[in-house]
Amino acid sequence: MSEGLFTTRDIALMSLFGSMSSLATLTTAFIPAPLPGLYGVIAIPIGTILLLTAREVVGKTGAATFTQLVSGVVSTLLPGGPPVKWIVVPTWVVGGVVVDLFFRAARPSPNSRVLYMIAGLIYNLPGDLLLYWSFSLFLGWTWPLFFFLYAFVAIHALLGGLGALFVPDVLERIKPVIG
Repeated sequence: MSEGLFTTRDIALMSLFGSMSSLATLTTAFIPAPLPGLYGVIAIPIGTILLLTAREVVGKTGAATFTQLVSGVVSTLLPGGPPVKWIVVPTWVVGGVVVDLFFRAARPSPNSRVLYMIAGLIYNLPGDLLLYWSFSLFLGWTWPLFFFLYAFVAIHALLGGLGALFVPDVLERIKPVIG
């Protein structure tokens, strides 16, 4: 698709995908987690698939950022999610900016699983740093750096990368519906 302003259809699709991805945040309200953020096992792959699908369906720079903005706002209003609610929107939006910049710099060939996987691996990293900063500053949670790198960065990157591997299949299946 061509670059330019978002159409009404684009905004509707990004809002739909963003809202759907935020629904995974509800898992923290219903599934007790022994560690904070463990809901990411469900939410991160689903969110990654929906984010990258929205970016590819719309095909314009800024699509991932807007999708993540919608997801962050809806996630803030839902029960569950990170304990510092106001950090959700900036964290999600930064992930969208990373995806938009990545696709702007490296235009992937259609159905390139490797490039989708790289995008899935990296888009959570700045957000994880924001979450770690907010948890330590506002909640006093000071974890050792090794635990942070393992529990947040490595696991979130792995889950994002695994979710991204399914994006070409999702795009192929929804192509007849979305056109």
